[in-house]
Amino acid sequence: MRRSKFAAAAVITSIILSVSACWNPFAPKQTTPINPYQYYAPVDSAWKVLKNLEYSYSSMDIDCYIACFRSDFEFHLLEIDWADYTGNGVIDEYWGLAKEEEFHIAMFNSVSSIELTLSGDSEFPWSGDPTGMALALPRTFDLKVYTDGGVNGYCASGSALFICREDESGEWYIWQWWDQSST
Repeated sequence: MRRSKFAAAAVITSIILSVSACWNPFAPKQTTPINPYQYYAPVDSAWKVLKNLEYSYSSMDIDCYIACFRSDFEFHLLEIDWADYTGNGVIDEYWGLAKEEEFHIAMFNSVSSIELTLSGDSEFPWSGDPTGMALALPRTFDLKVYTDGGVNGYCASGSALFICREDESGEWYIWQWWDQSST
């Protein structure tokens, strides 16, 4: 009987020691938030930069959004949208990275959530690049921008042509974005 009491006491003691070694009432459990957007890094394929673009819209992360582009970025507008966006008296057919960042900072700061879905998987060499290194990725898009907790907002859908290039470090980026939506 002494052996069974001793064995039971040993088992209970080992359970208590192992539980107490893992728990400290003065240090509450730390949780790491789960990021649902697993950005591609390195961005070693053209399609990966488009996935990062989608993720940056959904997370409304301006730094990740701007990382999809380089300083020579151009957003090409539909003719109906041509206007003087830079304020220099010249009608702009496209704008660059600074204007793109300005517009998206304003949007990300004034809405409650965004959903962007790009569909399509084709890519082909783009004939408009004299180096022959750029790829054209035609995509359809579905954009939903919610202004008040996902109840009200705006929708847009259409098509776009993304021209992607590889930089000196081997990372792909969006060089040109052509809006090809019907008005």
